[in-house]
Parts: sequence; C-alpha cells; structure tokens
Amino acid sequence: MAEDFMQQADGETAKTMAFYAIDAKLKEQGRSCSDFGIPSPTSVPYSFESKTINKEELRIEQEMYTMLNQHQRSVADAILASHRKQSSTTAGLCFFIDGPGGPGKTYLYNTLYHLFMGQGVHVMTVAWTGNAASLSPEGRTVHSRFKLPVPILETSTLRIRQNSKEAEEIRKTQVFIWNEAPIAPFYGLNAADIFLRDIMNIDAHFGGKIIILGGDLRQALLVIRFLKEQGRSCSGFGIPSPTSVPYSFESKIINKEEEL
Repeated sequence: MAEDFMQQADGETAKTMAFYAIDAKLKEQGRSCSDFGIPSPTSVPYSFESKTINKEELRIEQEMYTMLNQHQRSVADAILASHRKQSSTTAGLCFFIDGPGGPGKTYLYNTLYHLFMGQGVHVMTVAWTGNAASLSPEGRTVHSRFKLPVPILETSTLRIRQNSKEAEEIRKTQVFIWNEAPIAPFYGLNAADIFLRDIMNIDAHFGGKIIILGGDLRQALLVIRFLKEQGRSCSGFGIPSPTSVPYSFESKIINKEEEL
C-alpha cells in the first residue's frame, strides 16, 4: 500500500502515509491501529489528509457530477444551494429523496458525498441495511454508526458516550446521508435526532446538521402486525423539517411533521 504514496514522498514517509490511511479506515469502524498492536501515526507530512484526499475527492466529484441526469442534477444543486445558505445559521435541514429502485438514487447519494467532501465538508453515510450501506463510500449501518439497541423502543437512546471517539466524529460531521430511511423505525430516527441535539447543544432538528434521507416509500409497510388501534406505529416515518426534495416525478413532497 505504501507504493501508492511513493510519487508524493520518500519511502519512510510513504510508509507513514499508508499507516495513516489504514488508521483512518479503522476509525470509520470505531477501531484504530493501536487495537491491533500497531502504533497509531500521530502526524503526516505534506498535509496528506487535506492535499491528497481532497484532491482525489475533487477529481471524483467532477466526474460523477457530469454523469448526473437533469433531474438528479436539479436535486443535487438544490441541496448544495441550501447548504450554502444554511452555513450561516444553526437551523437544521432535512431532505427526503423518494424514488423506486433503479432510477439512480444511490448514484446521487454518492455524488453528493464526493461533492461535499471535495469542499471540505465532513459527511457520514449510513443505511438501515448492510447491503445498502455497502453501496456508499465509508458506509455503515445505522446500528453500527449510532450504536442503536436491539430492539428499538420508544425510550431507546444511542449508546455513545459524549467524550468518546465516535461522539467526536459525529460532532464534526456536517452532513449525514441516510439510505433506506423509510424502513427504519420512527424511534430510531427520533433517537438520532435527540442525540444530535444533545451532543451539539443546539435545540434544532438534528442538532443543526444537514440530513439527507432517501429510500422508496413504496416499500414501507402500511400495516403493522398486532398494533392496537390506539397504539402508535413505531414504524411511522416522520420528516421533522419543512424542507424536502422529491426525487421521482410521481413522488409526494413530505411536509413538516407529516407521517405515513
């Protein structure tokens, strides 16, 4: 792996860069080199993270953006424009991208990821299922990233200590992309909202973060087995923001606090 960095530095520095890259990947999963008896690199010369990684992100984002179709591009442009306006406030933004399987939602999510990362905006990609998470760069399941309990109940909270590495990573994240959101229980999304408000000390939707939810509402169960007539469906999917972006032309715009 060190050979990948040989064009940028000498052999010893390239080796350090390789360990740095490995450590960064392990940290995405809540681990580090030190967990495996390997000293964690403390610093990398030549501003490796900002110059090398961001340069690659810029190249990828340009290639992916040019491949977007007209509708995908309009959604991406709307979200990016909202982010620029939102950067001067602490108000959270929540977008919902709805569409059936096949029209290119995942490609749009990944393009948005690289567009934000290329601008130096920290992004986390999560999904309700492992298969969906594997389709996104640095993707993890919601349970893995947010340490959600099983089962998820109305009183469930995220099992993350505020002074932990996971909390610090979440704290510095500006944009979350959540795939397969419609099949996630309402209480899971609500627990993430409460945690982000608490960790950021901002009483705004998702602690002032930008949340991009996506999925296919056609796959959401409309009937919950054994649910009492007066009981609340824990699978009710709510969008806690007046801002939403429909992906497919036949999709419905979800308004503030509306539940399906």
